[in-house]
Amino acid sequence: MRKSPVLLIHHAANGPHTHLPNSIRGLQACLDAGSRVVEMDISPLAGGDFVLLHGPLLEGDTNGSGRVDACTTGEVVALRLTRLGVVTDEPVGMLNQALELLSRHPRPVELQLDLHSHAHLDDAALSRLAAALGPVKDCVRVTSAADWVLRRLRALDADLPLGFDPMLYLDIMEHKERAPTRPPFRLGAYDYWDDHPLASRRWGHTSDYLAARVEALWAQSPPGVIWYIRAPLLARALDEGFDWMADLHARGVEVDAWTLNPSRPEHVALACRLMAAGVDRITTDDAPALARALGDGVEF
Repeated sequence: MRKSPVLLIHHAANGPHTHLPNSIRGLQACLDAGSRVVEMDISPLAGGDFVLLHGPLLEGDTNGSGRVDACTTGEVVALRLTRLGVVTDEPVGMLNQALELLSRHPRPVELQLDLHSHAHLDDAALSRLAAALGPVKDCVRVTSAADWVLRRLRALDADLPLGFDPMLYLDIMEHKERAPTRPPFRLGAYDYWDDHPLASRRWGHTSDYLAARVEALWAQSPPGVIWYIRAPLLARALDEGFDWMADLHARGVEVDAWTLNPSRPEHVALACRLMAAGVDRITTDDAPALARALGDGVEF
């Protein structure tokens, strides 16, 4: 029996407003609306600062071009965000601006900072990030698929809240949807994208394979972090006899399922299924609308 409601997370500061994802105005609108958790993407810049962009390229999200991590702060703040190829008046936001908003916010809130490590982040860059988050670390959580970055952040600040996404190690996306430069690169014997030797041949039941893989992933992740797992991957594991959520709950950690949107009936149905199975959080582009679709048992 669930002890607390499922927490809905505003993905990229989206919601029932007109502001662009990952924008300072979007974050302000979510905070003004009383959001409990807001997620934003952050990427490193050449000079050591962090920008509110998914990356790795400026194209698509801004009127700039080239790699995000090759830009300086001065170059990025002169850019504007784009919507469907049209340049807007929305400046590209910086992490320090988001943290300033957070520090002035009167209500309890969690700002989830999804760190995209498209380039090597050395100790100097990670130390600057940990130092910047220090004054507001009770209100932030750094999430990443880069487990090596999370382990280093844990070493730099043992109290900094973290979250791990295993997408670089285990996934089920269609081949046509996958970026060819992003691991895992091989479709394994169990029909999961997985480069681990356990996936090189079928040696037992799929549920046993998944349990073994999660055990290995557990060793890679810092202890006590929230796990952020693609929602269809959680559902497929259930179909194959492995309850990933129950496994992680037994280890004392929460599970977030991403990204499920109320505009898609199949997403609402999947959200209901995962709620019944015990998921703790759900990431969505529109938390108020998903809450209305799901009814009782959620908060945002």
